[in-house]
Amino acid sequence: MIKEALYYQRGIRGKEAEKELLILEKRELSKEAKEEFIKKWGGSYSSLFCYRLSESFFYPEGGGQPCDRGSIAGAELLFVEENEGELWHYLEVDLPEGEKVLCKFDADFRRWQSENHSAEHIFSGLVTGRFPYKNSGFHMECFGENPHMTVDFDGEFSEKELEELEQGVNAVIRKNLPIREIYLEGEEENASLERKDDSISFRQKKALEGDIRIIEIPEVDSCACCGTHLSFTGEIGVFTILSYEKHRKGCRLTMLAGELAFLALEKKLKLLSGFAQSLSRPWTEIPEAFQSLQERIFAKEEEKRGILEAGISLLEEKILKELEEKRKGIEDGEKPERPERTEVAREVAERPAKTLFLGSPLKDSCFSYYGKNQYLFLYLSDLGTKDLQKICDRLRRSLPLSLICLGKKEEGFSVVAGSREEDMRAFGKLMGEKLSFRGGGQKEMIQGSTGASFREMIAFIENL
Repeated sequence: MIKEALYYQRGIRGKEAEKELLILEKRELSKEAKEEFIKKWGGSYSSLFCYRLSESFFYPEGGGQPCDRGSIAGAELLFVEENEGELWHYLEVDLPEGEKVLCKFDADFRRWQSENHSAEHIFSGLVTGRFPYKNSGFHMECFGENPHMTVDFDGEFSEKELEELEQGVNAVIRKNLPIREIYLEGEEENASLERKDDSISFRQKKALEGDIRIIEIPEVDSCACCGTHLSFTGEIGVFTILSYEKHRKGCRLTMLAGELAFLALEKKLKLLSGFAQSLSRPWTEIPEAFQSLQERIFAKEEEKRGILEAGISLLEEKILKELEEKRKGIEDGEKPERPERTEVAREVAERPAKTLFLGSPLKDSCFSYYGKNQYLFLYLSDLGTKDLQKICDRLRRSLPLSLICLGKKEEGFSVVAGSREEDMRAFGKLMGEKLSFRGGGQKEMIQGSTGASFREMIAFIENL
């Protein structure tokens, strides 16, 4: 924190956001320092320089608030840091010491950060006044497609408490209370310091040394802070909680305030209005309409599950009956009737008389099955992996065969294979060698996919 820094000036707009400053000192980063900078902040730079300027114009990163965005001599400002009371500004361009350069900061970005930082103080102040929780973390991201700030506490809140806190912050905003700066000199270990005849109690996350800057909002919050702020709470405009989640031994809240919050709420309202229009209901009835839609989807899923269960039962019954008839024929010495073969199958030598066949060679249609000896292949083109898993697990338990369930993919097949007795991992390895199958699983069941064509799959089956 630099007392009386220019970046603490409030309400700056237009030409006030630029100033000519003198370069007092320049340093070129070593290869190792440049690599460390890129590792931490990203980007790719042929060279990096840091400069010390004649005045503290740009806000440096600190206290959970990112540094200012802007430019120096037309070059993009990459980073600003404070080191032992001096500000160092990182650029990719080489500028000479002693030169006067035009410095500009992004006034909108600084205002967005000030709006959000001031709102966070209000929220944390309300929490401190009502709960025995401490603010254990704070970070802002006021740029990009997903602007937000996160605040961590070492306790949890109910949905009702969060609603009351959000309403409380907006009530403080409407009161348009002053946001004051108070500077205390010297070091003090306790959280209560003397200033003239008054006792000032304030929040702090760690022991502080030297001059301390306190941001005070009357009857709401007093907190040691090095960040930028507004002059009055009314300038924030609006505050909203975006999300809540458990985090470590407490919680993490994602929030937004000011112009960015207004834009986010406007976008959300448009989405809700569009959703409501698609449901032919007013947006105020979206929860009821959504619940009704969920119930209809659930009913359809139940109906689908019922049909699937019935289909599995019929298939199980059909295969068991066919299996019994074919095995009886083999035991009686009859040569089993060989199903009509595909063009690929005709290229394969005639099988021994006691080869057991079920169904007919697979066809690229909605459903077909084909069994040969201990293997039964089911082709179910319209089913996803979860349904294939369910069918495979059910039939592998009731049929004395190894099941290979195939589903259609844009290129190739999804595969789920299972057996009561055979180690299907060995079968998966065989498919990997012949059909480039990729997947895994346990001894009883494996799953994965292959990019094989229908012709290649049939050839694989015929050559088993």
